[in-house]
Amino acid sequence: MAEPSGRPRAAFATARFAALALCISCSARVAPLPAQDPDPERARAALATLRVDNHTTERIAILYRHAGRTGEVGVGHVDAGDSADMAPVPAGEPLILVARTAAGAELVLAPRTFVIDSAWTWSIERGSRFIHPDAGNT
Repeated sequence: MAEPSGRPRAAFATARFAALALCISCSARVAPLPAQDPDPERARAALATLRVDNHTTERIAILYRHAGRTGEVGVGHVDAGDSADMAPVPAGEPLILVARTAAGAELVLAPRTFVIDSAWTWSIERGSRFIHPDAGNT
C-alpha cells in the first residue's frame, strides 16, 4: 500500500505511531525480577568437596545415591594407588557413597550428610571388601 503524500502523510504516520503504542500497551507484561536474596549463603549452591585416596589395586568409579531415592550419579574415577578430587557432591542431604570396580563389585558407605562448603576425604584401604550387588562377595 502506498503512503499518502503531504498533510495526509503526517496523519498516516501519526496513526501508525498510535497503533504501535496501543499494541505495546496491550502486550503481556514481564514479571519484575525478585529482589536479591539478603542471605548470600542461600544463593550459593549447597555443595561439598570429595577427595578419594584409592589404596586398592584397581581403578574405581565413585558415585553417590540419594538416600531414599533411586538412581545414582557418577562423580569421578580414581586409578589404583592414586588420589583424586571428585566433582562436587550435594551437601545438606543424606548421600550414599559408592566405589565400584570395573567388574561391578561395590564398596558402599552408610548414608552421610556433608556440610556446605566442607571437604571430606574417603580413604579406601587395600583389602577393602568390595561386594558384587547380585552375586555376593568377590
